[in-house]
Amino acid sequence: MKKNIIRLWMLVGIASFGLLSCSNDDNKSEEVAPSEQHFAISAWLQSPDQYIASVPSLMNDKDSLTLKGKGIEAQGSRYLWHKQYVYQMNILEKRFIQYEMKADGTISPKSYILTDGIVPNYFMSLNVVDDNTLLVLGALDPNKGQAGWARIRVSDFSVIDKGTLTVPYDAAKPDVSFSLGRGFVDNGKFIMGGYFYDAAAKGYVVDGVKALVYDYPSMTNMKVITTNVTNGSVGYDYLHSVDKDEEGNHYFVVSAGKFWTGLGGKSGVVRIKKGAAEFDKDYFFDVTTPVGDQACLMGLNYVGNGIAFGTVQYENKMTSVRDRLNDVAQVVKLNLNTKAVTVMTTPLSPVGMVRSPLVFNNKYYTGISPVGKKAYIYEFDPAGGADGFKRGLALDGGGSVQVQLIAPHPTK
Repeated sequence: MKKNIIRLWMLVGIASFGLLSCSNDDNKSEEVAPSEQHFAISAWLQSPDQYIASVPSLMNDKDSLTLKGKGIEAQGSRYLWHKQYVYQMNILEKRFIQYEMKADGTISPKSYILTDGIVPNYFMSLNVVDDNTLLVLGALDPNKGQAGWARIRVSDFSVIDKGTLTVPYDAAKPDVSFSLGRGFVDNGKFIMGGYFYDAAAKGYVVDGVKALVYDYPSMTNMKVITTNVTNGSVGYDYLHSVDKDEEGNHYFVVSAGKFWTGLGGKSGVVRIKKGAAEFDKDYFFDVTTPVGDQACLMGLNYVGNGIAFGTVQYENKMTSVRDRLNDVAQVVKLNLNTKAVTVMTTPLSPVGMVRSPLVFNNKYYTGISPVGKKAYIYEFDPAGGADGFKRGLALDGGGSVQVQLIAPHPTK
């Protein structure tokens, strides 16, 4: 069966837009000469086409990558890369798939795990917890206070152990469930974000900012931690919503938009210091106020020296959550120390929905694809100002292109 996973799979509809993020240092890499380096790009084309393909350069502005028919057909909704592997979660076939990137620029499916019997339903949250271990989480919807977890060994892509964990649930409010988000392991604890959703009211439920803490690796003794610096949700499950700095301090994106996981609160960044299992009550980076236009922070990738790049979507340009797929988002540079925001003067696009941008050689890379216009890879320099970016590789998909993941191949 493993030989058949490159065949065309079923359509992942608009509902599955509902993304990954690489955790911690899994999206950073040693510096290498550009001539030695290849990159994998995973993108959504016009439905139902999704492809993974490799290129020798991200910044050759005289070249273009034709995805349709040239790469591997690979349907996915959640994306992750770590070491020499790219991972995709196919929610319809319930397969967690491992692709191997090689130094010669080739990429091929290596193995997969069927999620039934591992965790209920499918893997919602993908996390790199140490160099050779992934922690994946999944739950039935609604989960009624129970979810599944499994630790996966990277080297042979096998399940180390698995079990169930407790998530918040109030039987008096049966329509309100907790959706599992992104997290990290530090000091023997797994700290996880997520959000509450009321299926009957068809809306998010927000009261301050909450995360869950478990003993790791047993995934027991759930504790809810909270801060009231704003009202919003952290650790969204498929966006790059948590990262850490050189000192080991972790930063969660607080999404607090009118439509996106919040109630119109201030969106920004909260911090958990290295070794701690509580929010830093003295730290909140308000991004909405300086940017304006009801800017809702969607993702964050740490580059270094206190600088991160992220994306905001302007919710005053939206009438519903579906508008996130329109030209409503931009890249922003965030100084996590001074709490200064620089709005990059890139075209408006659905860039807030890119699941896994890349930090490489101290630069930030993402795909910018305005609706109905040409798509490109962009490189952002943390030393620059609002125009500190370059347009690189053009992307051709025979129609629309939406980049989901960019990852570097190994060089040896």
